[in-house]
Amino acid sequence: MIATRRHCALSLAGLAAAILAAGAFTLQTKAATSAQQPEAPTENDQVVRVGIVQMNARVLDKSYNLKQAEELIRLAVAQGAKIVLTPESAVQGYPRVDLPPGESVNDPRLVMERKRILAAAETIPGPATRRFSALARELGIWIVFGMDENRKGELYNTAVLMNPQGQIVGTYSKVHLQNWMVASGVQHGDGFHVWDIKVNGVEVKLGIEICYDVQHPESTLELALGGAEVVFIPYCTDDFSRPLLIHLFETTALEDVVYIVRANYGAPRNTGTSSIVNYEGQTVQQLGDQPGVLVGDLDLTALRNRRAEWNPVYGLPNRYPAAYKRLREGPASAPRHRNKD
Repeated sequence: MIATRRHCALSLAGLAAAILAAGAFTLQTKAATSAQQPEAPTENDQVVRVGIVQMNARVLDKSYNLKQAEELIRLAVAQGAKIVLTPESAVQGYPRVDLPPGESVNDPRLVMERKRILAAAETIPGPATRRFSALARELGIWIVFGMDENRKGELYNTAVLMNPQGQIVGTYSKVHLQNWMVASGVQHGDGFHVWDIKVNGVEVKLGIEICYDVQHPESTLELALGGAEVVFIPYCTDDFSRPLLIHLFETTALEDVVYIVRANYGAPRNTGTSSIVNYEGQTVQQLGDQPGVLVGDLDLTALRNRRAEWNPVYGLPNRYPAAYKRLREGPASAPRHRNKD
């Protein structure tokens, strides 16, 4: 199974509908469904309130995109969110090339498009990180936001973790790439970091993946092996709105006993369905397709109790790595990372 990417037409009518009037964001927020209501935490439980920003975006229109992100972050904070997630490459609106079968990555059209994408990417720190830094300080929250990063002249698909003091605590760059991502100039990230952070006084181990990473089970397993309790997954694809792919997230959360918080773009940029999946593999809250916010609680006490059970079925305790020879040694032939054509 592979992630697909379909560009949405940014018609004036579509944009007008997406940012419509009087409570459009609020309406979408209220429309968040609860497939299975979690048990209410007690006052002694360790609970983190997260916010998901399901924004619209315009490709390469950074001013518009930053305005959309900021408005929705403020809305999530007004509902009590203490850590907020945006979609993948939220600053630039996820600009990527189309790569027809058989086309060389050195085709002049692709070369020109790669230059445009890299020109819009920013350094870290840079203008976008400074803007999010000021917002984090003003609101006193954690923010995880996606951006195209220009790192010494190379392009990385990066998520930035910023604390309430406006400091960059860490970054994660997307590891797994399809051929059209590589043709867009994106470089592979090189690892899955887990951060020990404190959100509103609650200690939490946080990991980040980006989009296609989740379709490689090693990604979330690597984070779980590092102790991750919550995995943030920003993305930009309509594929993850399909029931089968929603089940992929649910199964992943169940197998690794983690919360998954996933953020897509709303219409017309993409198809929404951003959601919170609990460690039992249940989608507990999910948005529709329009721009809006989702705010929900992650009960870390309940997750930790599940992991500490005497005879756990899922998670790490009963793994037997000695038998996983191919995982240790890698494939018989080297994987394809680049089209050198």
